[in-house]
Amino acid sequence: MSAWQPNGFAGDLLSVRVTVEAFLLECLLDTLAEAPFPINPEIHHHAEIERDGRRLPAVHVDFPLWRHQVDPIRDLLRGRPFQAGFQVTSMLQDIRA
Repeated sequence: MSAWQPNGFAGDLLSVRVTVEAFLLECLLDTLAEAPFPINPEIHHHAEIERDGRRLPAVHVDFPLWRHQVDPIRDLLRGRPFQAGFQVTSMLQDIRA
């Protein structure tokens, strides 16, 4: 059994995935840079999303967040003129997958 636990004074550690159309990656990264805390994104270019019955090139941007940091990121994304998929999972679940 490991002594490391994905929770602490800041709550649970979560894994966040934001997905946007590929041409919007720079706009998404600029948006994430406005967060009141540092974000270390991992970018996955080989993704697709479906929009209006068409499959479009997309990018997944993954990063860890503490539970109390999720709402500020959601609020940042809501105020933008682009659509972003937003998925949150438990870090333990992400590590096990």
